[in-house]
Amino acid sequence: MPTTLTLTPRTAADIEVLEKTELAKGWGSLERFRLRHKKYDASWSEVIDRDVYTIGEVAAVLLYDPALDAVLLTEQFRTCGLKYDDATWLVEIVAGLIEPGVAPDETARREAREETGTTISHLHHISTFYSSPGGNGERMHLYLATADLTGAGGQFGLAHEHEDIRATLVTFDDALAACDDGRIVDAKTLVALNWLARHKPRFSPE
Repeated sequence: MPTTLTLTPRTAADIEVLEKTELAKGWGSLERFRLRHKKYDASWSEVIDRDVYTIGEVAAVLLYDPALDAVLLTEQFRTCGLKYDDATWLVEIVAGLIEPGVAPDETARREAREETGTTISHLHHISTFYSSPGGNGERMHLYLATADLTGAGGQFGLAHEHEDIRATLVTFDDALAACDDGRIVDAKTLVALNWLARHKPRFSPE
């Protein structure tokens, strides 16, 4: 019979890391962990090797104008599709790496200015989650911000970071439709737009 979701209590003591080796260091870090972990029957697993690639923690924010019922989305080249010979210029929400000592919300505000020219104040925290837990250590801090987006859009990006970003103001209904028809294939953007679809009344203009 269906039931409510109850998480299994876990702590770091349920994982024993026997060895950690850095295999490669570049834009990100590739590390191999030799470990064992507690199983559901309370016994320990066999010793296993797992590789984890990490570029760091990320802050992302969906920019929404309740009065226009529109969202500001970015488009830029991403390398993720090279493995599959895909030309991946992806439509996304604003996002960027969190620098050491900088708070996630501060990062979201900075990236909104750099990628879209938008200044935001209040942020609503949607979720913090792992983007691809099978082998990627990226942890995502996801936000929504309401703003006056009248006239928003254009070309943005920092030259020293080799960014070439186009920002486009899109009706919310079309952005949501793009989640279904394949125009949007970025995970954080799918999560954010579908979250807003369920919570829009909370952000409706008075």
